[in-house]
Amino acid sequence: MSKQTLLAGVLALTLLHPPVSYADLPDLGEVSDASLTLADENRIGRQAWRAMLEAGDIVDDQEVNDYLNDIGGRLSSGVKLPGVGFTYFCVNDSGINAFAMPGGYIGINIGLLLATQSEGELASVLGHETAHVAQRHIARMKAASSATSPLLLLGTIIAAALAAKAGSGQGAMGVVSAGMGLSISNQLAFSRDFEREADRVGMQYMSQAGFDVRSMPAFFQRLQQNERYSDNAALAFLRTHPVTLERISEAENRALDYPVKMRADSSDYLLVREKLRATVMTQEEGLRYYEAALDRGLYLNEGAQWYGLAQVKLRQRDIAGARQALAKARSKLPDHPMLRGLEVAIERERKDWPAARGAVRAGLVRFPQSQSLQLLDIDIAIASGDNQGALSLIKSRLSQRPDDPALYRRQAGLYVDRDPLRYHAALGNAFYYEQRYSPAMEQFQLASKAKGDDFYLRSSIEARIRELDRLVREEKKK
Repeated sequence: MSKQTLLAGVLALTLLHPPVSYADLPDLGEVSDASLTLADENRIGRQAWRAMLEAGDIVDDQEVNDYLNDIGGRLSSGVKLPGVGFTYFCVNDSGINAFAMPGGYIGINIGLLLATQSEGELASVLGHETAHVAQRHIARMKAASSATSPLLLLGTIIAAALAAKAGSGQGAMGVVSAGMGLSISNQLAFSRDFEREADRVGMQYMSQAGFDVRSMPAFFQRLQQNERYSDNAALAFLRTHPVTLERISEAENRALDYPVKMRADSSDYLLVREKLRATVMTQEEGLRYYEAALDRGLYLNEGAQWYGLAQVKLRQRDIAGARQALAKARSKLPDHPMLRGLEVAIERERKDWPAARGAVRAGLVRFPQSQSLQLLDIDIAIASGDNQGALSLIKSRLSQRPDDPALYRRQAGLYVDRDPLRYHAALGNAFYYEQRYSPAMEQFQLASKAKGDDFYLRSSIEARIRELDRLVREEKKK
């Protein structure tokens, strides 16, 4: 476990305090804001998310993150928190866990996504974590106890990080408990109180988004049973989300108030799940897994299994095998951007640039709003040596998404060896829109010293430096 991943876990663990009674849907305004403002929550969550991003703890995959933010966006559409936007991301960790950080940053481990058996189960976890943020549990915890002073919280995080660096996960947990000065019984009691509230509100979000709320108690119960009978990674989730038979029973009874919703898993869920599975397995493990699953019929969806096998075959550079498996997947599934993207990846592995360009353009005709295919279009142009074509595509996409860091990073890569002014400006914009203000300032300052006569670009750089000077000073002060 990295220090950055642990930091997110510690932030979640600092929610554990003595129980407080709240109404069914409490008025969260005055007490929460007096303790921790929404601006504070945004800053804390953003800094923790940035640390994880810089450490490489977050899965850098456009298709995966697009899907998580799509389903998360549907779940959080009814949340009313001024100035808070939700960001859902996948954590590169095989443990079964998920967490909510201040400011709407919701992380879900690869291991948990793979442990779900339906899209409803995934929605139940994301809805639950969304409710933690929406109910402002961190601010309410801070209001309930002076033990969460910023200085003590900072000291606890640093001590826990040092314990993790020494290789002692249990030691880090002990540091958190000692730092907060709380007994184990009080931690669990308070945790269960807030977990129940997150269950209740999360179910509301699930229902509004069209999911069957019964998926929530069913998933928790299955994890609990699996942990009871085998020593597996479900223990991580059960530690951070204490599940009791009483809590499961309450959730099951509450679910009776909602209509049953028979909903088939989306292709997005099925394909993202297998893409991640193929990524975390070795090539040999992946080949054995998918061949056995297809041979025995052990799968949620046959087409998705063929897609996973195609991903494994591509990693093995078995082009013929990848094409054959992809053809099987396409015969079993409706047309989808991820299937088109895999076709492009196969042609790219062959370095057949006309075929790759044809495949991505055909995909964009069918799915013109697919951001992953749009980025692939740029990547194919770059890989084939068509730098001017790539710059033209980037300019077109920036007119639609001027705040997309992925576009600026590709732009910077095209200027790296031939135009320092535009290289540093593009990289500065990438950092800026990732809310990494100090590195952004450094890049814009380098751009301001680089040669070049673009008056408009230099004016925008100077304006950005003035803005960043204020933002960096504010961050240091806080």
